[in-house]
Amino acid sequence: MKRLILFAAAAALLSAPAALADPGQGKGHDKHHGSGPPGLANKPHGMPPGQAKKMWRQGERLPRAYYSETRYVIVQPQRYRLAPPPVGYRWVLIEDDAYLVRRDNGLVAEVIANAIANLIR
Repeated sequence: MKRLILFAAAAALLSAPAALADPGQGKGHDKHHGSGPPGLANKPHGMPPGQAKKMWRQGERLPRAYYSETRYVIVQPQRYRLAPPPVGYRWVLIEDDAYLVRRDNGLVAEVIANAIANLIR
């Protein structure tokens, strides 16, 4: 009897779908952005539509991805005619806009709209 139960349990485990082995592949999960609603899986950083194109204002906070990921950080602010950031701050570029933000919490201290377009003038 014990052998029959062990055999049935082993057969059930071996025949389980692959989705049980990898929970990140199930519905509502995205391997790049963690879990979240299925409609946001392919959006930048899993943000709602329009959020990635939003222009933040002074005093607001940027989503963490923008001030912590190196692809948004402006390493050479002088190339964009920006002043060097004060200690504890950094410049980030989102779309065409440059934001001076606190490194620890993303609080926006200054906004330069159309920073790339301003280079051409």
